[in-house]
Amino acid sequence: MDETADDVSARCLAHISDLHRTIADWLSGRAPGTAEAFAAFADAHAGGFTMVTPEGSLLHRDDVLPGFKNAHGSAPELSIEIVGVSVVHADSASVVATYEEWQNGLAGRTGRRSTVVFERDPAASHGLRAKHLHETWITRAG
Repeated sequence: MDETADDVSARCLAHISDLHRTIADWLSGRAPGTAEAFAAFADAHAGGFTMVTPEGSLLHRDDVLPGFKNAHGSAPELSIEIVGVSVVHADSASVVATYEEWQNGLAGRTGRRSTVVFERDPAASHGLRAKHLHETWITRAG
């Protein structure tokens, strides 16, 4: 059966939402600090994952994972809202999507506009694994 644009959009929304729930739960300490809980984050990222932070720094998977692991429970009030997920490209190997991420925590409300490149991987959650992420600060209300 051929995959429709609606199928791809639904899988992207589910993947992005699930991942950010995992991030919020880990950083807030709502998730246990176990290897299994950490794997939910780590496994969502391809081996060659790269990320451009809102400040413009380029990070690699080997930079991101230890920092995230060590940040368990560091943001006890954190909640994350994902809005406006939109697929901008999809083919048999990859999917590119954009979305806004709004974080609420002790520092107040912050926003990021993100573009993510997923590689398709049937073994990954929702069949997608992040290959590259680019975040940019946004200041308008979410």
